[in-house]
Amino acid sequence: MKKIAATIIFLGVFLSSSALFADEEATVFATHLYNQALTLINSAKPQCKELKQKNKALTDAVSALYKKALQHKNVATNVFANADYLLKFLQERIDETCGLVEIANEESVRIIISQEFEQLSSKHKQSANLEDFIDKIFGTEYAKLLYLATSVSSLDKMYTKWAAKMVSDRNDIKKTISNIAAANTELKKELTDFTTAFKLYYKK
Repeated sequence: MKKIAATIIFLGVFLSSSALFADEEATVFATHLYNQALTLINSAKPQCKELKQKNKALTDAVSALYKKALQHKNVATNVFANADYLLKFLQERIDETCGLVEIANEESVRIIISQEFEQLSSKHKQSANLEDFIDKIFGTEYAKLLYLATSVSSLDKMYTKWAAKMVSDRNDIKKTISNIAAANTELKKELTDFTTAFKLYYKK
């Protein structure tokens, strides 16, 4: 019901304030853009809340293991040191991304669409499919919003993969440490790729 009410309000604002939505096709497209962005944002927000808590708990646990390994001069100290650093770096990316997701709301989505509607509509007409459309609107605030919302899932996958590696073969200490070392290598690459993409797609 709230979603329907928000859509009605959205349409009312745009229909009364802009000639861009004078025809039905434009109105439908504007509504689609609005619903698409809002659905992604509303999905990302609770995911952010859970992910921040889960990764922080994991980071704290690994930090404690690192300190213990360092204290006892364990041969696995470097493995835990790398894990500690990478998970903290992951937490920073989660906090940064989710901080931006959390301030996005219905009003900001409406403003972005209103300001960029002509450009978005033009690119949509030139596009063969959704993927083509996303490529063509690169650099727009609307594209940045979509990228931001979908980035949360990418970060969640990084956390999940690393955590799964850590607990696999947990009854074999040597195997567990080997798994963590392998997970570190994979997470480092993923974080490097994510950070590069984030700068390219969102901060540009």
